[in-house]
Amino acid sequence: MAAAKKPIFKPQTIKLKQGPLTYWVGGRKGADADGKDHLPVVYLHGAGGLYKSATHELMAADRRIFMPIIPGHDGTDYLPDVDTMAKLAGLIADFIRKKLGGKCDLWGHSFGGWLAGWIAALHPDVIDLLVLENPAGTRVGNKGGIPAETRELFRQMFAHPEKRIPDDRPREMVKANGGKTRHYHRGTPFDTDLVARLGDIQAPTLIAYGTDEEMIPLEGIRVLCDRLKRHFLIYMYDSKHCIHVDQPERFARLMRDFFDRGEAFIVTKAAAE
Repeated sequence: MAAAKKPIFKPQTIKLKQGPLTYWVGGRKGADADGKDHLPVVYLHGAGGLYKSATHELMAADRRIFMPIIPGHDGTDYLPDVDTMAKLAGLIADFIRKKLGGKCDLWGHSFGGWLAGWIAALHPDVIDLLVLENPAGTRVGNKGGIPAETRELFRQMFAHPEKRIPDDRPREMVKANGGKTRHYHRGTPFDTDLVARLGDIQAPTLIAYGTDEEMIPLEGIRVLCDRLKRHFLIYMYDSKHCIHVDQPERFARLMRDFFDRGEAFIVTKAAAE
């Protein structure tokens, strides 16, 4: 059997009422075992900008994936009056409405998970299912966070750096991303405004937490679990901050199952049959 073609992600720009938004798109449409079309997946990147990993390629095998660049990252400019987490959530929700024309499955990593929480709380009409990968925004007592020293940052990011695929971005661009998310959250480690709204989130939520995670302490994840009405916490063994790098096959399989079957994913397929 011929090998599957590696998905190609291409950059595009859309004009929204707040200004232009750059995004990458790739993958192909697919359907589940019952013939139901998969919803598109929107991925929200972390503070380091958009790194397209093996997990993204695996997910794109049978799904369309849209990956907006958070303004200010990867060489883009901030947008006027988009300077809070709530306003940034509104921007991404407008992108989903205009470009996708309906609901999506939303996946956010780290800062992107923080942002995904805001979108789910304020704009439930654009989300079907929600995946939070080591989400930021609820670091209790200012524990954890991004190390200042580059070598230590790299150590805490990856349990398996050898699984990184080549980054197609210039090194200077990646370096310039440092600190850009402060424009939206002002450096707060614990977002009390979001926490107060977590009970409003209706989307079934899968929280994926690396067993070797150091940047996002488990206490913060427990805050989410205490307040989200419909959630599942899955510990991803042998993973640090970037589960999508450390365990691409396992993580893609987990998300695909969740996006295919929703809350029923917790029951093995054999038992369901």
